[in-house]
Amino acid sequence: MKTAQETKKTEMKTETVYYGDCLKHLKQWILWNRGLSELPMSLADLIYLDPPWNSKANYNILFGQGKGDADDCPTAQETAFVDIWQWGKEAEKRTNLICGDVHHDDYFEHLARKSIRGIRESIGETGMLAYLSYMAERLALLRMLLKETGSIYLHCDPTASHYLKMIMDDIFGLKTFRNEIVWCYKTGGTSKRWFGRKHDTILCYGKSRQDMSTQRSIHGKTKFNLQMVKSYLDDTKWKEYHKGADELGFQRDEKGMYRMVGCRDWWEDIPLLHPRDSERTGYATQKPLALLKRIIQASTNEGDVVLDPFCGCGTAVVAAAMLKRKFVGIDISLFSVETVTYGRLNKEARMAEEDIQIRGIPEDLESARRLAKDDPFAFEIFAVEACRPGMVANKDQRRDKGIDGRGFLLHPVKEKGKKKRQILAQVKAGKPTPSHVRDFANVIRDTKGAVAGVFITVERNWWTEDMREIAYRQGTFKHEHSADEYPRLQHWHVGQFYYKTSHLRLPFLPEMADPLSGKEMTSMKQTGFLTRQYGI
Repeated sequence: MKTAQETKKTEMKTETVYYGDCLKHLKQWILWNRGLSELPMSLADLIYLDPPWNSKANYNILFGQGKGDADDCPTAQETAFVDIWQWGKEAEKRTNLICGDVHHDDYFEHLARKSIRGIRESIGETGMLAYLSYMAERLALLRMLLKETGSIYLHCDPTASHYLKMIMDDIFGLKTFRNEIVWCYKTGGTSKRWFGRKHDTILCYGKSRQDMSTQRSIHGKTKFNLQMVKSYLDDTKWKEYHKGADELGFQRDEKGMYRMVGCRDWWEDIPLLHPRDSERTGYATQKPLALLKRIIQASTNEGDVVLDPFCGCGTAVVAAAMLKRKFVGIDISLFSVETVTYGRLNKEARMAEEDIQIRGIPEDLESARRLAKDDPFAFEIFAVEACRPGMVANKDQRRDKGIDGRGFLLHPVKEKGKKKRQILAQVKAGKPTPSHVRDFANVIRDTKGAVAGVFITVERNWWTEDMREIAYRQGTFKHEHSADEYPRLQHWHVGQFYYKTSHLRLPFLPEMADPLSGKEMTSMKQTGFLTRQYGI
């Protein structure tokens, strides 16, 4: 049995945001608890997750489709998710493990086996199945971390919600279902070909079983605090209630007469965020704080633990901090973890810098070397986003065509009547050869809208004289907002991330655009938490 000292690095800490794939952290926390028999298995009172969706409408927004013109400058975050849900070898391997078609030595019998088998039989080996197997793999682990009195809220849209409900029924059990919450909103236009699609679905499950006919818990008791909302009278009922309004508990505000009633599962009083809202961070799928506050207040009390394994711009962890709950967030984007989440916790939740922890980022060059050896894909994501604020790694590195990440210049470079913005990145976790550099130079030249690239290695001395010569032959480019000339292909090694100098050694490039909004980077996003954390 592991001691607390031996498992210290894999213990789940609150008031902490973790960098990396949530699958890795969830497994570590489960194994840590199993190694310490005196500790309870369950850790979270509430789990809220708003993962990337597999709907065509949101694919256009979140995954960067339909961005053919180089002048459009899609955000780097959008481009990073292109093709992530296409069916391929990784999705097939994951699905086979869940379905039990191949032997594996994992530490749990997969709870989604029946549902994934049925969906596979129904829709075949498609991008949707790739997405659903990805979610099933993580939902099974989240169930293990949820307390008996806890709740889990899965935020999705109608394109995949019916499949996800089957998986949730399989993993959590039919009698743990609590609500299908419909969050509807009035925004944008409507279609002439179908009814306007203006709602999200939030699936709510508990850990303890419940008799659906009596709504009573069979085992344990799911924590729930009734939320009261305003219920307004319409004009036709005004005369009927006018005389006895005070006696019936009605009050009046600028919208009319209302009284407080228990919140139902149809939420239309919380509007979608608009581009000019003060809450806006630029994150495409950002949810309003009011939505998360309602969920957190309904299913937790002060001091309880809220876990968000896809925390993105940090709305759930910020709402938890505001409401005096403990929080744990996870995100695979270093930019989100370092700047957006940290900045919002500090600014909106009024948390002091010393009270916020960020974990999962390699703390020194030796740790980065181990990551490159043990998990090359995770290293690629880290290296791209560590090299310069504004760069974002592809979240699927298996069909990247020599591009492991990219960013966009704030102002385009004009060459031969065309505007170019893209800065490409390629990472080699192992020792590269001159042919690797030559191939990357060709990728930069052949990629529409690309003006330059950064070749990233683990070690400084891996960049040989032959490679320097290849890079030199690619020439330079000029930028109208600067008198400098910039190399079209340059080298950056991970050791530069840890230089203890007054200025972080960055690739020599013009000003980069914010990877979420495509607009100007703020000073906070250029000198985020890592600068203070490592004294760089």
